[in-house]
Amino acid sequence: MYNTILSYLLYPLSFLMLPSSQYFMPTYFTAAGFGLVVLMLVKRKIFGLAQIKRVLWPTHLVQHASTKLDIKLFFIGAYYLLLQVLLIGGLTVLSVEGAAAALDRIAGFRPAPMGPSWLVSGTTMLLVFLAVEFGYWFSHMLMHRIPALWEFHKVHHSAEVLTPATEWRQHPVELALFPLLIGIVSVLVQGPMIWAFGASAQVVDPVKANLISMAFWYTTVHLRHTELPIYVGNFLAKVIQTPAHHQVHHSIDPRHFDKNMGYCLSIFDWLFGTLYIPTRDEKLTYGLGHEDAALETAVGSIVAPFGRAFAIVSKSVRRQLSAKAESEETAGRQG
Repeated sequence: MYNTILSYLLYPLSFLMLPSSQYFMPTYFTAAGFGLVVLMLVKRKIFGLAQIKRVLWPTHLVQHASTKLDIKLFFIGAYYLLLQVLLIGGLTVLSVEGAAAALDRIAGFRPAPMGPSWLVSGTTMLLVFLAVEFGYWFSHMLMHRIPALWEFHKVHHSAEVLTPATEWRQHPVELALFPLLIGIVSVLVQGPMIWAFGASAQVVDPVKANLISMAFWYTTVHLRHTELPIYVGNFLAKVIQTPAHHQVHHSIDPRHFDKNMGYCLSIFDWLFGTLYIPTRDEKLTYGLGHEDAALETAVGSIVAPFGRAFAIVSKSVRRQLSAKAESEETAGRQG
């Protein structure tokens, strides 16, 4: 019993120990090294130990109240994800197999596997990666464009400074919505691939790690929520999400609202008109642009969005019912 309780209490730390997790501890170290090398290449000089420390451990950011709240919400989010894993942990895998089985019933047969297994596996890996990217962009877009969902996503955007811990400044509703929609899009891609090519396409398991995704985990993903001045220009800025892209996304400047919603790539922002290419001379301020006392505490960050979202939905329903009643009354008079 005591071992069970202890394992539950230590569950948040397990994310740091799983090689198939983007939060695997070595990914933070390699990303830090990658960012450091890129900055030295950009500035064309070798940093001394003191400068390396300022880059990798900026005291004014690490000790900021916003970062401390990030850490608290990390534990809340991790315990919530434990519950989510227990409830729907196998849903994605079952859905992939279910999609292939549905195609069996519709077509009345399953094609014989064809082509080199490495080609099928590689193609599936790429397609699933792109599906995950689109699913992330689409989920993120919904969180910004639908007022009730924005109340939950505001928790993330309330961060006043950016550190890798800010990634965990998320409401449980957001933590549920993103993997759900991403999983659905992934199934729509991987299900037909398994149906058409069999076991060769099964190499890419949504519960495990996609090698393309892992390449980003070990390089750029953890740099998204930092204030490191890492940019790319021209065509590459339309393909790759850099830290500067995501810094713009967290900016309080109205020009930057609802921009750069991709995860690893910028291609869907580019295709759907939500791309903003950052420039080196922009000075950014992060947060909501106004005070929100409820989102400055862990409890408020979890509880307040429910009440606010409910109020928005209730107001919308009342407006629609009122409009319907007026329409029926007008129709009755005309009749």
